[in-house]
Amino acid sequence: MRDQPDLHRIRRSVELAGRLSDSLVKIGPFSLGIDGILDWIPGVGEAYSLAAGAFIIGQGLRARVPLPTLVVAAVLMLGRTAITAVPVVGPLAADVLTTHKFAARIICAAIDRRIAAEAGAEPTRSWSGGSPQLLTV
Repeated sequence: MRDQPDLHRIRRSVELAGRLSDSLVKIGPFSLGIDGILDWIPGVGEAYSLAAGAFIIGQGLRARVPLPTLVVAAVLMLGRTAITAVPVVGPLAADVLTTHKFAARIICAAIDRRIAAEAGAEPTRSWSGGSPQLLTV
């Protein structure tokens, strides 16, 4: 069983990986991250996407996130990585799909539930990121 500070560190690293991959620059309703930029370099974008996805899933495993949540996150990220293989249209579509950020959010939500359960509290955090705010019951 992981202690609370370790779970919080894992959560922050997952959140950061999702944000760096898909949300460095916000342009209107769209955002662009490292992943979106590297997608335009053949092979490099796919390599980064797989590495970032593996990191997010690996951190989820360390935090003992439920397997169904990890599978959903992995399928999302693998699908997005596969899209980038299509010339020209692939990178454009991948720039719109912020699956690393979404996968990071669902893994962070699972970690928040685990932290709350171990602390005997209810998570009250929004999807916008940041540390969870716990209310004791």
